[in-house]
Amino acid sequence: MRKTPFVPGEYYHIYNRTILNVPEFNDYKNTERLAQSFLIANSTKSSEAFQFLRNNKEATIDEALDIAKQGEKLVDILSYAIMPDHYHLLLKELRDNGISDFIRKCNISIAKYINIKNNRRGTLFESRFNSKHVDTDRYLLHLSLYIHLNPLDITSGKEWREHKLKNWSVEKEKLLKYPWSSLRAYLDDNYQDLILSGTDIIRDQFKDSKEYEDFLKEWSEESLISVKDYILD
Repeated sequence: MRKTPFVPGEYYHIYNRTILNVPEFNDYKNTERLAQSFLIANSTKSSEAFQFLRNNKEATIDEALDIAKQGEKLVDILSYAIMPDHYHLLLKELRDNGISDFIRKCNISIAKYINIKNNRRGTLFESRFNSKHVDTDRYLLHLSLYIHLNPLDITSGKEWREHKLKNWSVEKEKLLKYPWSSLRAYLDDNYQDLILSGTDIIRDQFKDSKEYEDFLKEWSEESLISVKDYILD
C-alpha cells in the first residue's frame, strides 16, 4: 500500500526511472513510443487499443488512438517531460485506480516494445514508480515549472538547479527544441499537445502564456525555493 493513496480529483507528481539508469530514451523511437503510450494508455479502452496494435502488423498509432478515444480518460496529464532514463508526469486522478492503471499500461507497453526490438526479456523500470501528492496550489504551479525545466539537464547542464541560468533567451530556445516535454503547449498558444488535458487549473492562474514564461524565467534564475523539494528519487 502506498503511504498516500491516490484519490479522484487530487493531483500527483509521478516519477519513474529505468533499471540501473539505462538511458533507453536516448533512442528517438523508444521515446516516441513512450509518448504514444501516454496517449493510448489514458483510456478505459486502452487494453483494446493495445491489443489491436499487437494483433495487426499493419496497424497505425492513429487507429489505436481512435479505439482509445471511445473510452473515458483515467487521468488528466497537466505536464510531462521524458528524460533519457526517467520521466516526470503531473497528473490528476479522474477515477478510482486511474493513475495506477495508466502508469501500469504505459510501462508494460514500452517495455514490450523495447524488449521485442532488442530481443530480450525483463522489466524496464524500477519495481515501483514514485509519487507525491500535490496538496497545495503553490506546489502545483512550481512543480509544473520544475518539470518543464528538467530537460536543461541535457541541453545546458544542471546549473539551473542552483538557479544559475544566465541567458534565458538561449535556454528557452533549447527547451522549446526539446521534443519530449509539454512546455511548448504552455508557451505557444497555437500549439496543441494531444497528450495534455486539464491544464486550465494552471493556465488560468496566468494572464497569458507570456506571464507563464516570465514566471518560469524568474523561477529558473532567482527563486529561493530549492529544486530538491521537487525531486522524488
